[in-house]
Amino acid sequence: MSARTPHLRRLLHLAALLLLLPAGCVYMKMSPPPDADKAFTAGNNSCYLATAANLLAGAGYGTGTTVQQRSDGIYGQLVAQFGTASGGWTDTAVSWWLASAHNTWPANPYTVVTVHGNKSPKYPWADANGAQFIGNELRSCKMVGLSISWPVAGATVGSGGHAITAWGDEVGGQTDHISANPTTVRVTDSDSDTGGDVQSYRYDAYTSPNPSGANEGNGWYFDYDPNHPYIKHIVTLASATGSTGAALAQKVLGSYRVQQTKEVPASDLHYSVRTDTNVLTYRTTIDRLNAGTPTIVELQPRTGITVDWNLAANPVKASTWVTIDTEFVLPLWNAIRYENVFFTYPDGSRFELPPISWSMTSVPVERAASIPNVTGGYVVGAFRIVDPRLPADRRFLADYRFVHQYSYTQSPERHELEVRGPAGLAITDVRIGHSYGLPTDAQLWTFDGWLTRLGDREVPLAADRAEALRLDWTGQLPYPEGEDIRGRVREVKPQLKVP
Repeated sequence: MSARTPHLRRLLHLAALLLLLPAGCVYMKMSPPPDADKAFTAGNNSCYLATAANLLAGAGYGTGTTVQQRSDGIYGQLVAQFGTASGGWTDTAVSWWLASAHNTWPANPYTVVTVHGNKSPKYPWADANGAQFIGNELRSCKMVGLSISWPVAGATVGSGGHAITAWGDEVGGQTDHISANPTTVRVTDSDSDTGGDVQSYRYDAYTSPNPSGANEGNGWYFDYDPNHPYIKHIVTLASATGSTGAALAQKVLGSYRVQQTKEVPASDLHYSVRTDTNVLTYRTTIDRLNAGTPTIVELQPRTGITVDWNLAANPVKASTWVTIDTEFVLPLWNAIRYENVFFTYPDGSRFELPPISWSMTSVPVERAASIPNVTGGYVVGAFRIVDPRLPADRRFLADYRFVHQYSYTQSPERHELEVRGPAGLAITDVRIGHSYGLPTDAQLWTFDGWLTRLGDREVPLAADRAEALRLDWTGQLPYPEGEDIRGRVREVKPQLKVP
């Protein structure tokens, strides 16, 4: 891609046009996301390399203890190969890096690079649902880079070019699908950190773009500067599929609701979240206004993250509940462990919450690819953590909910759950249900489609062992597993094993 041309006008007007949205009202694939910044010197046309580095780091590639370190390292490797004087294409840079010796993680399934739209001529991307498409690509475990140009009057088709990285929009919640075009796009930009690493811009209407300037016809223009540029094409980086056709990446979500019980307001919240395999990508949030952006350090090897939230701008008062949501994208594995969860206070003291881990496995379906209408979905679970040794009015410690995504090569009707925690504690009010769509944050905590309930029975916890809750939901789901699955599913004795 060639160097961007209307640079001066953009700098003069960017601050006035920048739209900043409250953190709690938006969707972000990662926060903070990687943001490789090119040296701001004349003749540096490496924005496409910075975007490629962001996509690769977001997909789990690179070395370092933060996603930013990984992105910066990959950007340096790309610059060494391509230089900065000539423009280029993000997909070319990503594909080169994946095939290079720099890729020390060949087992990472993020290898599929796809371009949607127009490279040349520089026509706008003619997809009336393009903004929605970008949002859904982000929500479905894919990374997205945007290639933009500027409209000109007369017969010339577009001028200049620039590459930026898409990370979200204003449609909040934990979901795998949006059904309408969002009104904004949230990006990182190698040329600017005005207002912070993440900028947010408003889309024009698809059929009446750039109302105050030139346009090249219908497309996705946005208020990046006074002469609104348009998206000409997008580049996606996605995971490959296995021999059965199943995607080699899926989501897992653990939502841990904890209470701050000290009379002194807490000024910070800390926690570690990990799993039993390499994490491809992740996002973690808390339902706290003015929480800012957390400091995230990745475990090495990267099987999880350590997160620190500075809550000094809005301290957590006594008896206040805070919900921690963490989403991992993993290579066909489902398990999350919260540990080292604690509030800290201005005097340096802390209040710790119990470490909790869960894992779930789903029964494979024989010859799944040949079964008509077979589909994947989500198992939704909930339980309460209690200390039976305490009086009734103090025994409730925390609430937990989770989402396990299973592939279409696994049965939606048969699953096994294990929960571990400190000896002496127990889980109770265990409920497990099913959904064919990923619940949003709000839907997860109001979900009531339970197929299994253990009521007030208490299941004792232990760190070194777990009781297996084996689920058999044959005939209970609202949609069939397939049109004819008799004889195709491995036999599993239906049982629910509890103490």
